[in-house]
Amino acid sequence: MQQFYELGELIEKRWRRQNYDERQFPQVAADALTEADLPSHVDPWDIIRWVNTAISLPDQKDVDGRFGDPPITVFSGPRFYIDVYFWLDGTTSIHQHAFTGAFQVLLGSSIHSRYSFREDRILSEHFSVGQIQLEEVHLLQVKDVRQINSGRQYIHSLFHLDRPSVTITVRTDHTPSASPQFNYAKPYFAEDPFYRNVHTIKKLQTVSLLLGMKHKQADEIIGDLVTSSDFQTAYAVLARVSAYWTNSQMDELFGLSTGEDRFARLVEKARSVHGDLVDLTLAVFEEQKRLQQIVHRRQSITGEEHRFFLALLLNVPTGDKILELVKQRFPSVNPVEKVLDWVEELSQTKVLGSKESNVLGLEGFNEKHLSVLEFALEGLDEEAAFARMKTYPGEADISRQEITNLLAALRRSPVLGSLLANS
Repeated sequence: MQQFYELGELIEKRWRRQNYDERQFPQVAADALTEADLPSHVDPWDIIRWVNTAISLPDQKDVDGRFGDPPITVFSGPRFYIDVYFWLDGTTSIHQHAFTGAFQVLLGSSIHSRYSFREDRILSEHFSVGQIQLEEVHLLQVKDVRQINSGRQYIHSLFHLDRPSVTITVRTDHTPSASPQFNYAKPYFAEDPFYRNVHTIKKLQTVSLLLGMKHKQADEIIGDLVTSSDFQTAYAVLARVSAYWTNSQMDELFGLSTGEDRFARLVEKARSVHGDLVDLTLAVFEEQKRLQQIVHRRQSITGEEHRFFLALLLNVPTGDKILELVKQRFPSVNPVEKVLDWVEELSQTKVLGSKESNVLGLEGFNEKHLSVLEFALEGLDEEAAFARMKTYPGEADISRQEITNLLAALRRSPVLGSLLANS
């Protein structure tokens, strides 16, 4: 398409004057995207029509559609290219890039989070242990532009809110000094997702076989695998087993205890070899389980505002930042009142096929829960919440312990827990 060709020419001329310095490319690309203002001139669906009717297309960089639904290369130059990515569903992937460039929102909106990683221990060229920290989070809308820097100076996630969302990405092909391109598993691990070891792959396939057929010696064989492996392989095995055992009720007919009990015994075996590193995996699995639960609930919700709220709970770890983004999206309303309205509405909504009484995963949710949540969002501590509750009609006899129990129930909720967390 002509607009993208002109954008590519502009970037090529400016970057050439910088001697193709990759350190300068993010700024060059971001400035050009802002000046071109393609969201004001390009209909995303004209791109789809062009793909379907063009006699030939630029060299398509992602033929298999691994990044986008679909990804479409609209300009292919000798040192960089321009892709348009259509997205149907958001992803919580936290990652860095082994390339540089910039992107712009063409359609829809996204939650953009930027992280840092304090590396404490390098286990191999493909796996590190440290601390992942959220640095900033923003709500991106049409025309917004962000630079992409390579390596750990730009660790981020981009969760697309609308179906579809569309982004224009200007990027180099590869920055050798920024390899490998790590993904991050909160709160502790950095792993190279492109590293493929055939031996590890086959071992994981045998784990799936043993679990899938409910082999009577599965625990013993998998335990031997965990205790004879390096930590990265053991972590991969534990991840696969955790996803299988802790998300299904095992059949008593096979004389087996619940998946949680079996997993705990496997963890102890792993700990005997890998020590405290195994404890870090448990926190990672717990966070992944929380994300999966919210994603599952969000899939059954159709209301735009409720989906936005669940996306915030999925991606934003603290209540104050959640309220900040609610205020950004709905500037004319009180963010606390807006959140309380959503929580009350979701407490009356069920997940299709679930035995739980509501989307929140909170049995017996009532007005007391809602009041205590309001106090927490307003920044009251437990003592102040207790004093406030006692002034409510019919609550003069409420006990301090009941307030404690209500807060604990809210914090245990797979959905609402992050609302009660502070920065």
